[in-house]
Amino acid sequence: MTTPSTSNFNTAEYRRSDGAVYHGAITAYQAGASGAGITVGIVDSGIDIDNVEFTGRISAASQAFGGNTTYQDEDGHGTAVATVLAAGRNGSNIMGIAWDASIMALRTDTAGTCATTDGCSHSDSSMAQAIDHARLNGARVINISLGGPDNATSRLLDAIGRATAAGVIIVIAAGNDAAAAPDNFAASIASSAQARGLVLIAASVDASGNHSSFSNGALGYENLTLSALGQGLQAQDQNGVTSYGLAGTSFSTPQIAGAIALLAQAFPMLSSAQIVALLKSSATDAGDAGSDAIYGAGILNIARAFQPSGTTILAGSEQVISVTSNGTLSAPMGDASALTSTSAVMLDSLGRAYALDLGRTFTPDRPSLALAPALQMAQRIVSMGSGPIAVSLSMAEGARDRIDMSTLTLSARDYQRARLLAGSITSRIDARTSVALGFSQGLGTLSARMDAAGGPPFLIAGTTRGDFGFDRSADGSAAARREMGHGLSITLSAEQGRAWRNQFDPTDAPWEQERRDGYAAVGVSAEQVVGTVSMTSGVSYLREDRTLLGARFAGAIGDQRGRSLFIDNGVALAPGAGWRFAANVRQGWTWAKGGEGTMLKTNAWSLDAERVGVVDGSDRAAIRLSQPLRVDRGGIGVLLPTEYDYQTETAIYSRERINLAPRGRQIDAEAVYARPLAGGWLTANAYWRRESGNLAWYPDDIGGAVRFSLRF
Repeated sequence: MTTPSTSNFNTAEYRRSDGAVYHGAITAYQAGASGAGITVGIVDSGIDIDNVEFTGRISAASQAFGGNTTYQDEDGHGTAVATVLAAGRNGSNIMGIAWDASIMALRTDTAGTCATTDGCSHSDSSMAQAIDHARLNGARVINISLGGPDNATSRLLDAIGRATAAGVIIVIAAGNDAAAAPDNFAASIASSAQARGLVLIAASVDASGNHSSFSNGALGYENLTLSALGQGLQAQDQNGVTSYGLAGTSFSTPQIAGAIALLAQAFPMLSSAQIVALLKSSATDAGDAGSDAIYGAGILNIARAFQPSGTTILAGSEQVISVTSNGTLSAPMGDASALTSTSAVMLDSLGRAYALDLGRTFTPDRPSLALAPALQMAQRIVSMGSGPIAVSLSMAEGARDRIDMSTLTLSARDYQRARLLAGSITSRIDARTSVALGFSQGLGTLSARMDAAGGPPFLIAGTTRGDFGFDRSADGSAAARREMGHGLSITLSAEQGRAWRNQFDPTDAPWEQERRDGYAAVGVSAEQVVGTVSMTSGVSYLREDRTLLGARFAGAIGDQRGRSLFIDNGVALAPGAGWRFAANVRQGWTWAKGGEGTMLKTNAWSLDAERVGVVDGSDRAAIRLSQPLRVDRGGIGVLLPTEYDYQTETAIYSRERINLAPRGRQIDAEAVYARPLAGGWLTANAYWRRESGNLAWYPDDIGGAVRFSLRF
């Protein structure tokens, strides 16, 4: 015999324990339940006192009735039932459902009857005495794997009434007559006023979930009956001999009684009525939908009974928290959820406390499609200029949205087919000052227009300029640039818009699922040009209304509205012969408004090399290596309940930190070659992306495209 591990319950002994495996009891064991401290009364033929499966756990209150002088089992039936219910976890044979419970053996067979050919006989008087004794000595549940054709006497019913009034749950075998309804003994007890809803009838199923051919059904007692495994079981008799293939509702009964002991230990605040209701509501539905005349309320499912029920809240509060989804991370946070292990205590609708690993409830953002969106959107770009004013409009074909035709230089036919995507107006106020306004256009694009930056046409690899790390839709932007002289220029900028929700929250109403959350950004930057070198430096501030770098968190996590500061530095060198080299770095710090202890440090960078005139004077080629914005370190500081006291119903809070720095690191590499052709441009791109969305497990993305474009 080997000593079992205190943490690994999936042992050979467990796998031999058919009832525990079939009903998913390992879930209860892993949650710390074993039946310890719970006394189970077994009204039967006694128990094998010297059996090592019960060593140290036979209650001193065990007693014999019916004229017997000892509760030592003479028949073997009581020992077999006790084995299924509470055999010890000792590395040999099998373990019972409640393997650490205290066993109160209540021998009720009439002295001498077990030796007769008809077998043991149990009088109602002896059983009534045993039930009263169990109640007075602290039994939480009583197992009665007995039955017969006669109704229970008033004396026995009165004892049942006294037990249920004290909160004792009673489980009785349905009988083995292959009848449609439980036998009269079980039916008369379960349906009596004395039962108070705390008596369950146990029917039998086989390992495939089929109603056992010998088992009585639940007709007329559908909501009072629960089915459990009662075939193909092994157990020991009064002599310690193991029997295999045992069958009968006598053995489905202790499966249910054992489950009650597990729940009573794990959740001491549950009333007996709640335990009974929980067992029925968590049962696996079988046969006709709902309670039916064969399976009753369904088949015992211990695993489901131990799962949270109903709405869950953080302990010590009314703050609702989900067991599966409490936030969607953004791309800069990548796979941080896999590295985050922060435990909080939550309560279900029954007041049961559970430890919730919050990190496992955060969903990483899905990496956006890279190449397809850049190629599939058929757009028309209209640019117009007059003196110091330039107008640029982008439109998509075939849209139904209405546009004010007066703002566009389009024919009526083109107007009907176009949808305005974005636009900008750039105006030079004087020789040194220019301003720009953009709609549906962010600062990165607008600033590039102000700088007259006709950079390489990269499709995939982005620059650090205006990189906030999340997908967004700019409502509008504005910038003003002032040339100060001696190669120095200053730019002021502002942008506002909405952060896109890439993943829908299933708790949202349909009309809320397209909701986007607002943001606003302002910035100032300076550029200094000295000969062939230009240097840029800037600072910008980002305010988010309901997001944290684009991530969204449930209210239970706290007020996580982001406030970010970014510092940008860059240098570019144009040594001649058409060459240009550039390097840009963005460093960011993000805090959550009202989120004490929340600070994220982020960074992004890009390296460029470009050559104009590779083959002839009109073509160009470039390469870029870049890292989009990524959380380098930091997380959310949250005040969470980490302990819970059932007796006082109070939670103990502590400040926990939820890591938001990912293991993955996205790197983009792209090469582009472009040359004029037939009045347009022929462009070829090839790219490689590693660990998209900062997800270490995401496969490499490799692709390319050849495009031909005309500008009208």
